[in-house]
Formats: sequence, structure tokens, C-alpha cells
Amino acid sequence: MANKKYGFGRMSRRELLRTAAAAGVGVAMLPVFARPASAGEATYFTWSGYEIPEMFPGYIQKHGVPPDTALFGDAEEAFQKLRAGYVVDLAHPCSADPPRWRDAGLIQPIDTSRLSNWGGVFPVLKTLEGTRMDGKQWFVPWDWGQTSITYRTDLVDLQGEEESWALLWDERYAGRLSMLDAAEDAWWCTAIYAGIDTDNVTDAGLAKVKDLLVKQRPLLRFYSSDNTSISQALASGELVAAMTWNETAVNLKAEGVPVKFANPKEGALTWVCGLVLHSKAPEPDKAYELIDAMIDPDAGEYLIGEYGYGHSNSESFARLSAERLAELGFPKDPLELLNSGLFFAPQSPDLMTKINRDWEDIQAGA
Repeated sequence: MANKKYGFGRMSRRELLRTAAAAGVGVAMLPVFARPASAGEATYFTWSGYEIPEMFPGYIQKHGVPPDTALFGDAEEAFQKLRAGYVVDLAHPCSADPPRWRDAGLIQPIDTSRLSNWGGVFPVLKTLEGTRMDGKQWFVPWDWGQTSITYRTDLVDLQGEEESWALLWDERYAGRLSMLDAAEDAWWCTAIYAGIDTDNVTDAGLAKVKDLLVKQRPLLRFYSSDNTSISQALASGELVAAMTWNETAVNLKAEGVPVKFANPKEGALTWVCGLVLHSKAPEPDKAYELIDAMIDPDAGEYLIGEYGYGHSNSESFARLSAERLAELGFPKDPLELLNSGLFFAPQSPDLMTKINRDWEDIQAGA
């Protein structure tokens, strides 16, 4: 990739949608392939930024070419496109998604005996709630991290208070705040801020979260589904604070921008994402080879060092020095970071439908 730091040289999803709209192309014609599809290669459906060769070097070494990749904006978009009949080999949702995807008939169990690197995966990640069902593995964990706030330390005055999600509702910074355009992040982090019991979300809890998000909407500069626009806006000072993943703060610090990835007093959101095998995968053998390449420590070393995310293979962390890991915010035992936030566990399809409905209403200004 030309410039991973801010994504220069790669069209972001936001830019792509804007270009498509100007040309009269409907969004329904997406997902977008990151490169032309090649017959006989595994097809990988993922978030922007995960389609680059460094994420699966072993696959390229074996086949001479990368897999075909198509991009989605969030897991709900991916789910709806697959349910509408879009067929891939692998998709990259997060650990709360497999029960719903399995119940919809979209995925099949994964035979981990076919993965040479499975033994290196942290045991705690192999048994995440909702990822191993009926004695079968439906999800291979790959990347993990936190959703929190990246803020400009030179432009935000906390006035001696602890870091808090309240920063994203601070009227002093109206028009200079941003939220991720994904219900699985924005809704749940707002629920954490609101003190909602996320293991028992009631209708009253739904209403409380929606009210907060409606109140916040006029304070935002924009919602974003890509790191590029957030990073550029924070670097220029257009934004002073934004909901982000670890990567944004890591990259901005590397560019010398004075930012901090907050540790909100209410708690950050911990997430684990990974790979699922489509129930009608056209290239299952190459799909397994791609999974194995992605959980290889070679891929993990890059993911940790360049994105600041955790990798599922414990051996990946040994590839980086203790000093570098500390710079990236990892404690000596990386699982301490994994366990430090509030985890987004699988929810009922009915609740997810309500959450996504509310999120669409909020974005539409309803």
C-alpha cells in the first residue's frame, strides 16, 4: 500500500460511495472488489484496510497472487449482502456475529485440524461465546482490539477530569467530533456510557441509548466508516476527538500528531474479529489456506506492529520487542489488554434488528 498511515493512494469507502453516487451507480451494486476477481482464487470479504498483501503473505507465497477481496463498511452490511445471495469463500465479521450468521445458513463449521497454525492461537480466543457451537468451530479469531476515543491532547481540555465517553457529547467541541458509522461500535459504546447492562438490554435501555445518540448527532462533524477521513481530520485539527479503533492513534502518533487513545472511566469496548467460512464457498481448499496464512505469526507481526491491533496467534507477539509493544499500548501480557475492556457478546437477532433500526433512524435524522 502506498501510504498506510493515512490511506493515501487508496480510495476510501466514503470516497467510493460519493463517486458512485455522482455517476448514478446504486449502492446496491457494491460490494467493491479491491482488485479484479481472478478465477480459482479464494474470495475474501472484509473491512477496508485488511485487503493488503501483508495480511496473508503465506497465501501469496504459495499461489503467487493474493486472494480476491471485496470490501464492506460494517458487519450488518456484510450480513445483508450475503443473505441476499452474494457468495464468497471467507468473510471477516466479529465474534458476536456467528450465531446469527449460522442461523441464517450463511456459514459452515471450520475443521481446525486443517490449520497448521491453530495450535498457536490463544486458548481463550478459541472458546469465545458464540464462536464454538454444537461442539464445532464456526469462527477463527484473527484480530482484536478496543474501540475508544482518539483525541488531540493539545486541543482538548479535560479540566482535570478522568477520561470519559462524555467527551463525545461535549458541546464545547460541537462540529469537531466524530463517531464510527457502525452500530456494533457506536451503539454499544453509547450503551457503556449510559450505564446500560449490555447482558440484559431492555426497551428502556434501547430508548436511553437512542436519546443520547439523537442528542449527539448535531454535535458531530460526520460519521465515518473509514479510518482515512478520521485520521486526516484529527491531524488537521478539523476534529478534536473521535470514536476510533487502536489503529488511528497508533498511526497519528507515528506521524507526530499529539493524540491519545483514551481509557474511559466507564470502560472501552473490547472486540475480537475473525474469519468464517461461507456455507457455499466455491474454493474451500484455498479458503483454508487463506485462514492459515492469516493466523500465521508472519501476518500477526505486521498486524500488531503497523495497526496496533492484537493478533490471535500468541507467537506473533514474540516477533516484536518489549519496547515496541509498550509503545503500541500492550502490557507485558497482551491478554491483560484483551480483558481490560467491556466485551461485546452475541445478542438475539431481535435485539440486533432493533439496534440497527434505531441506528438507521439516527443517521437519517429521524
